[in-house]
Amino acid sequence: MVAASLGLTVLISGCGDSPETEQEQTEETGSSIPQPEYDADDSVRLPLAMISPAAQSQDAPLEEDGSLEGTGAPGSPVEESDGQEAHETEIARTETFGCGDTLSVIQTVPMVTEDPAVAALEYLISDELYSHGSPAFGNPLSASDDLSVDSVEVDGDTVTVQLSGEPVSRSECESWQILTQIETTARAATGATDSEVLLDDQPLAEVLGLGPTQGPVEIREITD
Repeated sequence: MVAASLGLTVLISGCGDSPETEQEQTEETGSSIPQPEYDADDSVRLPLAMISPAAQSQDAPLEEDGSLEGTGAPGSPVEESDGQEAHETEIARTETFGCGDTLSVIQTVPMVTEDPAVAALEYLISDELYSHGSPAFGNPLSASDDLSVDSVEVDGDTVTVQLSGEPVSRSECESWQILTQIETTARAATGATDSEVLLDDQPLAEVLGLGPTQGPVEIREITD
């Protein structure tokens, strides 16, 4: 299980499609961000989607080129439970969804894993803290410690997440946060533009009592 303190950098360029294809996808949809690359030592920074602080939601969506109108992406020292200091920086943001929330994509320190998408989701589920940093990023998935990630598979432009266990949600707003948090993390880790989340082969949206979604939430990489 991944259990490292959060240490964040800018999002690095992905692999898979050619640079020209990735650029076309980004220009057409605004929702495709490159999947993380492995470093020479076989480590990779896991992308994590967390609930944005209130100020970020007010600024959403980002400009077409990914620029920020406000003071820029937040970053602050974080004292983790093991005493190590980490640093959080927002590197991408979603449009608003659910109850007017947005998600910020941040990254962990480099770690070794064969499946960044599974490892990233397991990181969020096993996280013992709901809030990180100041202003605080939120992790509602931290309450669902009985949830398990069975698989994450990509077919074309769609990533499918298979879960089992019991998700924990205290409200409809939090249910939207949890669903979109899983979708966005899986997409950021794989480079997919669309997603499907299943719990024991049933759509997680139905399990959480949510209505039909309006398609994939737009994700834009922050450029400055």
